[in-house]
Amino acid sequence: MTQTTTGRRTFAGSELEDALAHIEKGQQLAGHFPDAEDLDRARRILEGKLTPEEAREETRASVARMIAESREHVAGR
Repeated sequence: MTQTTTGRRTFAGSELEDALAHIEKGQQLAGHFPDAEDLDRARRILEGKLTPEEAREETRASVARMIAESREHVAGR
């Protein structure tokens, strides 16, 4: 684990993999099942490549795309 200039901690190597495993298992125990996109987002946050705010925006955009695709599918019936 390292510290960035902004004071955020980042993870690498086995610490990163352990943290991701804990995140995934915690989500599963809560009844959520993160997909590869969700876990990639968590990985990038832990690595310091993405801020939590940026991750939230990515999630919003992903959900908006899914809703639009669903509406297109329903309209095309």
